[in-house]
Amino acid sequence: MKKCRLSTTGMLVMMTVLLSLADGFAVAAGNAPMTPELATKREMVRKQQEQRITNDKRKTAAAALKVERVKIYNARHEAQKLTPATTGIK
Repeated sequence: MKKCRLSTTGMLVMMTVLLSLADGFAVAAGNAPMTPELATKREMVRKQQEQRITNDKRKTAAAALKVERVKIYNARHEAQKLTPATTGIK
């Protein structure tokens, strides 16, 4: 029982130490000088964010697509009205 408790406590201490080290590395990375590669990646991410489609653009595109579909639907119906129905009866 005591051995199990010690191993559990040891694992808990190790996990706490590892997690605190990871946090320290993350903070230290924020203070690092800007390298050309990092600046390039940062600029690429910024450009991708600018190109992201907003909900307003998405709604506008959906409305335009709906209008086009209605035009196609109406054109097909007009074409069917002009074309006489043919039957297979002779």
